Amino acid sequence: MRKLPVVLCGALLAGLAACKDPLSVENQNNADVNHALGTPTDLENFIGATYNTVHAGTLGGGNDALNPQMFTMSLENVSGLANFAMGPRGQIPRNPIDNTPNAQGDAGNLRDWTVEHRAARMATMGLAKLKVLTLGSPARDTRARLFAYFSLGAALGNLAMAYDSAAILTAADNFNAIIPMSAYPAVRDAALQNLDSAIALASAPAPPGLTSDWFPLPSTWINLPTGVALDTGLFLRFARSYKARILAGAARTPAERAAVVWDTVIAYANAGITADFNIAMLPSAGWSVAWPSQQFATGPANWHQLSQFILGMADTSGAYDAWLNTTRNNRVPFTVVTPDNRFPSGGAACPGATCRSAQSAVAVPGTFTSKPYVRNRPSGDQPGDAFGISQYDFYRSRAFVTASSIGPYPVMTAAEIRLLSAEGSLRKADFATAMTKINVTRTAAGLPALVGITDTFAVVPGGTGCVPRVPDIAKNFRGTKCGNIWDALKWEYRMETMYTGYGMWYFASRGWGDLPEGTAIHWPVPWEELLVRRDGIYGLGGVGQIGGAGKGNYGLFNGGVYGW
Repeated sequence: MRKLPVVLCGALLAGLAACKDPLSVENQNNADVNHALGTPTDLENFIGATYNTVHAGTLGGGNDALNPQMFTMSLENVSGLANFAMGPRGQIPRNPIDNTPNAQGDAGNLRDWTVEHRAARMATMGLAKLKVLTLGSPARDTRARLFAYFSLGAALGNLAMAYDSAAILTAADNFNAIIPMSAYPAVRDAALQNLDSAIALASAPAPPGLTSDWFPLPSTWINLPTGVALDTGLFLRFARSYKARILAGAARTPAERAAVVWDTVIAYANAGITADFNIAMLPSAGWSVAWPSQQFATGPANWHQLSQFILGMADTSGAYDAWLNTTRNNRVPFTVVTPDNRFPSGGAACPGATCRSAQSAVAVPGTFTSKPYVRNRPSGDQPGDAFGISQYDFYRSRAFVTASSIGPYPVMTAAEIRLLSAEGSLRKADFATAMTKINVTRTAAGLPALVGITDTFAVVPGGTGCVPRVPDIAKNFRGTKCGNIWDALKWEYRMETMYTGYGMWYFASRGWGDLPEGTAIHWPVPWEELLVRRDGIYGLGGVGQIGGAGKGNYGLFNGGVYGW
């Protein structure tokens, strides 16, 4: 039996309670809000668990969710398996999201919706209860309040980025009422307002109370690595980074992303995190990231391999051009030869017949603090769509999985936030600042620095060895050219955010216009919610259909890179 959607189940259960026999005896084991949050300790622990629920609704808790779908939809991952709807969502040409009962991906479509609304409702319940119950001091009350606002903002922000609409939950709600749906721009704005409330409270002087009633936040609220405390400065940087992420990530089309108030994105990104925000994952304590263990669960490419189309942009040997100029069904994976040290080099054997063997012999530590980021698979290639399959696997999470998925994992990278600032600078024609921010990881990867670029026509340095190379519209996308500064920005973003935060490639590619034609640009309200509300059930996406991406920049449409 399916669970009732989170937005409505409380209202329905409350309605049943209102009809009880007046002679019936109350069951004290059936807790309500007043019982469950009846003591300061209960209330504080409840609010302290809100961000864990936000995290569980995105990266933790399970893989039958949106993130694995977004992996294949954005070409961050390639898999033909039906599991988690990865294969169906990654199929080319794109199919719409079928939102009917028991359709492919049904469970995943509902999961993020349910858990993020649950986190939002927990936060609003906590905020409402803080109006009538003190935790012992103004400082302790304010700390709980700002954290609840933060979790509420993060949860609504995730919903705004993923779904076409959602319920905007507030502490002023009648918790027994049905909350109407709001379109994603309104949900985004509500998310930003709640994050602003958290930032304002954390920025003010500490209210009266013990030192331990204020910052740093209790370690159970967000489990950080040993020696890292969530003090005022780090909390504010994290909250501001969320604002930058949501502002940019909620855009559905290139036009919407261009219309983002980039001055605001720049301001929050520049005041955001300066190092990767790692959570110390500990599944036994409820902190987990679900995908990596699945990636390495069976054969090296059953669940996962990296996209040949994307990785080919690093190739300087000419193999990418040849691959693009081959009909789709006759394409075969090729060895990427590149100066980018995030790839195994193979040394003097590359290019050549023994290049793959040499690359496969390169030791890959498999950590988020070492290079290379990917490995050339020594064996175990799996069949699949010739457009997607490659010789390469993402490997930075290997050590994490070997350690039983215990240890630090980046849920938000400094590169993501820095490159959002760079994108804002680029949109404002501040090329000098954009180049400086792009070059941080570009030069660390062994690529020549961007210098002297004053427009979007100049190509990246490197001559015939330039990175990235992108499909050339002048060649009907069947050959390449050196990319421009926009392509360099996108390349760094993709390489540095792979398999880290929520929907990293999907949300960015959607706004850049880089998704394959027809890819759904967001998810519909799950049918379970619509059914209970007696609203019409609808799907989204598909080539030429409502909610489907346009043709985009890199020829990802029939008659372009594929389909001939």
